[in-house]
Amino acid sequence: MKEPNVYDRIRARTKPETKRYVQKNAELASRVAQLLKARGWTQKEFARALGKSESEVSKWLSGLHNLTLKSIAKMEAVLEADLLVAPDLETDDPISGANSLQEGG
Repeated sequence: MKEPNVYDRIRARTKPETKRYVQKNAELASRVAQLLKARGWTQKEFARALGKSESEVSKWLSGLHNLTLKSIAKMEAVLEADLLVAPDLETDDPISGANSLQEGG
């Protein structure tokens, strides 16, 4: 049997919460990049609108920076778009996040 490579060994030892963190951070960075492209903004223009340095925003959008809720909310305000969406506890299943009204539930 073939021995696992370094990547597979590290991945197997990575905690589930770390995997989720990396995935969510990358998704958030990707969403911001999409919104910037749709608005025709550069990262420099975005940084200026946030009142931040371009290097700080670059770190934020690397997908590896531990963003605070406050910085995410500021990005949402500047972009006029949601980056994080919590399930609606009135209509969504609190465990899966599935919308029970849309699913005929």
